[in-house]
Amino acid sequence: MAKSLQPKHIALRICKTLRELTGDDLHWVDIELVCRRLDEHHTKALDAALEYGRDNELLSCSPAPVRSVMLTHKGLLAARGKFKKSHRESG
Repeated sequence: MAKSLQPKHIALRICKTLRELTGDDLHWVDIELVCRRLDEHHTKALDAALEYGRDNELLSCSPAPVRSVMLTHKGLLAARGKFKKSHRESG
């Protein structure tokens, strides 16, 4: 099955990857390490996902070009799958 290119799906994959790398600790992680772990190149789709994550308070990162990224508490909950249905977006 192909990976979704929708920004919110990539953002969730980034959240899960950051949790794998840092556990429940909120630490800055180099974006290239995240890309290697996701087996993805740093593309416009990834930048769109980072922007989506930042706008929806899942990720903390600077505007493009992003060099490092960190989970927020909301992103940690998303990575754990602990969001209530009322907090999830449809689609």
